[in-house]
Amino acid sequence: MSRVIEYAKNPEKTRFSDLEQVVKYASNTAKTLDKDEQFYAVTGINCNAETAIQEMQEVQERFGKTGGNVAYHAYQSFKTGEVTAEQCHRLGVELARKMWGDNYQVLVASHFNTKTRHNHFIIQPVSIWDGRKYDCSKREYYRMRRLSDEMCAREGLTVIANPKKRAPRPIYIAEKNGEPTKYNLMREAIDRALHVSITAADFVYAMKKQGYFVSLNTDYKYATIRSYNAKRGTRLFRLGESYDRDAIFDRIDENCQYDRQGTIDRFNDMFYRYDYEWVRANPPKKEYTKRCEFYDWDLGHASVIEIYAVLFVLVLDLAIELISLAIELLLPETHIPGCIIATDMKAKSPEVLEASRSFERYSRQVILMSEEKFKTVGEVREYIAKKELDIADFKKYREHFRNKLRNEKDPKRIQEYSEKRDSCTRILTHLRKDKETAQTILNDLTKVKDMLRAEQNVQRENDPYEVARGYKIRDAKNQKDIMSR
Repeated sequence: MSRVIEYAKNPEKTRFSDLEQVVKYASNTAKTLDKDEQFYAVTGINCNAETAIQEMQEVQERFGKTGGNVAYHAYQSFKTGEVTAEQCHRLGVELARKMWGDNYQVLVASHFNTKTRHNHFIIQPVSIWDGRKYDCSKREYYRMRRLSDEMCAREGLTVIANPKKRAPRPIYIAEKNGEPTKYNLMREAIDRALHVSITAADFVYAMKKQGYFVSLNTDYKYATIRSYNAKRGTRLFRLGESYDRDAIFDRIDENCQYDRQGTIDRFNDMFYRYDYEWVRANPPKKEYTKRCEFYDWDLGHASVIEIYAVLFVLVLDLAIELISLAIELLLPETHIPGCIIATDMKAKSPEVLEASRSFERYSRQVILMSEEKFKTVGEVREYIAKKELDIADFKKYREHFRNKLRNEKDPKRIQEYSEKRDSCTRILTHLRKDKETAQTILNDLTKVKDMLRAEQNVQRENDPYEVARGYKIRDAKNQKDIMSR
């Protein structure tokens, strides 16, 4: 509990107990003292701000509830520049009293060290009256949001109409590091499509070429986007205000009004290959048959190692010579559609582009498959079963040497048994890693097949000869084929 309070008071994150850390972070003077108004904004509800840690701990000790969740940390933020320091803190205290003031101890700390003023709430979850623990459910979150919105509306402050769902932490970290994720790939595709669009139809067409279905229909409440392979769409407003339907229409209108001819030229430069006259005037060369090999590749009858090898090559964004060398070393007897190397095929589908974020995972899988020569799912399962037996045997060996060490007095024997025990531990670590990698092959196989089918669709969507032939895209959501034209 003390660590969470200390975290709130101390930005240096000195080691304290849970409650101390968050309280110290929240009430840190550098964050809570407004320089212009000299306003120190830390208030305790059902406790004294100066002795909050001790008082909160005493309540938990009194009712014998010092374990489990010892504190909750909540936030309330306002639009930049809209609230004064006094108003920010006053609204924070009011919200805390309405939410928790009848039963729980709360520390309210308003932070002014950033441009966006915001409140921290440290809630001690054991009731001061009967010791019952606070039920921190989704219902409580929505109640907090409703109360905060009502207060902001009353004060004439901004209320967010469509709050965005918080991205999972791995995606948040990946986007922060500039790595490809589902959402920033969507944003990039929308930006590229808007760069060449003067009508909504142009935009939808340009998105389709990048592997996305987009619905801008104003009869529906929300505009959505999804890849060919997705069964559920993403509401555009979740990508940010500049990617919602109204913002997209505004950007298309700007192109139409201020750069109409330039936008048309860019559209023609990007999509001239899809003109049927050009296709008739430029018949396909011999290399085209190699590319067709990938389009017609039957994933249902391909071996496990071939499926992963193709994904590995598509994700491996290197020169043809280096890719050829990697295949020669890792997959010398594996059949891979020749066009992937011969035509320097680069990944285009959003699914495979996002898969590059998991390159390390797929590399481990391919290396293991190259060593074990897996061809079928059954062989992978047999390998896992064998590793489980090996793990059980080496655990017995290690336990045997551990037992010998318990009563051994001879230093030489102690050293010998210790080395054998440590050797078993190293072997176990290796066996467990191999077993885990093999298990990920089974877990990922269906997803990998879906990714490669999506890649086949997007590659064909960007092939003028395939478009001229009028091939069909498989729509995962509706489970039906759609003509490419």
